[in-house]
Amino acid sequence: MSSPPVRWQGDAIMRMRIWFTTGEPVKYVGHLDLVRAWERSLRRSGLLLAYSQGFNPQPRIHFAAALPLGFTGQAEIVDVYLDEEVDPAAFRARLEPALPPGIAILAAKPVAPDLPSLQSQVCGATYRVEVETDEPDQAFRDRLEAFLARTEAWRERRRGGKVTRYDLRPLVLAVRHLERSSYGPRFEVDMKAEPSATGRPDELLAELGLGETPRRITRVRLVMRDGNGDGRGTDAAECGGDDIPVSFSPDRACGASGCPRGTLGRG
Repeated sequence: MSSPPVRWQGDAIMRMRIWFTTGEPVKYVGHLDLVRAWERSLRRSGLLLAYSQGFNPQPRIHFAAALPLGFTGQAEIVDVYLDEEVDPAAFRARLEPALPPGIAILAAKPVAPDLPSLQSQVCGATYRVEVETDEPDQAFRDRLEAFLARTEAWRERRRGGKVTRYDLRPLVLAVRHLERSSYGPRFEVDMKAEPSATGRPDELLAELGLGETPRRITRVRLVMRDGNGDGRGTDAAECGGDDIPVSFSPDRACGASGCPRGTLGRG
């Protein structure tokens, strides 16, 4: 039996946290358009959204981290604030039929209103990368090992006409070589994500000399400072019970000193 909804005082009755996936049909939908798709879906569902205050009230829908264009996601998280109290099962039953193809809810649960914002709690992410190349596995592994042996990897990032130089190497925390797929070589990479420094796997591919090579990239995990995204520790069961896949619970959380720097492993 599901637990009763959380209720509190404030300008919204409920803060519902949703874990979801994004698939191939929406991987080329930009983040702002994805936000609008969620807004439309929530309105179609008939759920009573809570709105921000001010001259231009907006639905209170807050994502943990924007997913880069062209990526799919298996570990996405969003908070939705409601002006009604809804059981998680009823919430899903009303929202799921209204969602566009390519977005699927994995779990939903109410969380306390005084938890820090999702975005402030993200400190890393794990990506699964497949590269379309005939390069032998050992040669591909040698590329990864050569990068990890470096002490720095300076790159440029252009944003709004401004060019910023940054060192990619400390943003790559660990790499795990996986069994080759029919698409090509595969690996997983743990990358740091902070407001001032966020690593991206496509930038790593560019540094490996594979920037123009076709690839498939999936974000398979978001690493949260509180461990699970619910503010209550790192045990998978604390992330909402059996309804949430264990892969959502990081096997480590980033402490005050950041995530540990990793080495190449075999998955």
